[in-house]
Amino acid sequence: MRHRFSYFSNHALQRIEQRTILEPNEIADIIDFGLAIDTGKEIIFEKTHWLIYSIKDKCHFFIIQDKFTGLVITILPTQYHDNLAWPVDKECFAQAKSNIEQNNISEKQLEFSKQFNIETTQNIKVKVRYLDLNNEAKTKTLFNLPAIQYDFNSYNVPIDNYFKNNIKQHLRRTEIKKSSVFAVLLSYKKSEPPRILSW
Repeated sequence: MRHRFSYFSNHALQRIEQRTILEPNEIADIIDFGLAIDTGKEIIFEKTHWLIYSIKDKCHFFIIQDKFTGLVITILPTQYHDNLAWPVDKECFAQAKSNIEQNNISEKQLEFSKQFNIETTQNIKVKVRYLDLNNEAKTKTLFNLPAIQYDFNSYNVPIDNYFKNNIKQHLRRTEIKKSSVFAVLLSYKKSEPPRILSW
């Protein structure tokens, strides 16, 4: 996994703040490190229903995620899911809890970072994630920004009209259709997940 697959809609971020003590990045860890339980998919809309366990909250939640793009749509308490979707076996709940209790997520983060040569670069890479003609998610670097101008922090890059127009101009030089782009990534340190912007 070269980068984070999971990222969050504004609706999901609001519901996470309302319903759990977990931070969004902690939820992304559980999903991306294979610790969530796949309880089924909405066939028409291609949404995966992940079951996770939160040690902080001492309870389970369901995470609804777009199968292709990685966009987390929302987080549901278990009783909501029972009413809105389908029942889930008790074994799934036990396995979701066991996955969290028996795995050290910090160690998995370290393993993830060791897959790459960790070094500080002089550029913040601006990448796009898009769906190709086969509906597969792909990532492409469009251009670089000098990190020194933003105090070596991607969160100091303003997401304004100039930035968006710059992306559009670079997209015109590629074969990527603007309508197929679903996220923009600002990547600086390989040891850290990129800043992900919904598009």
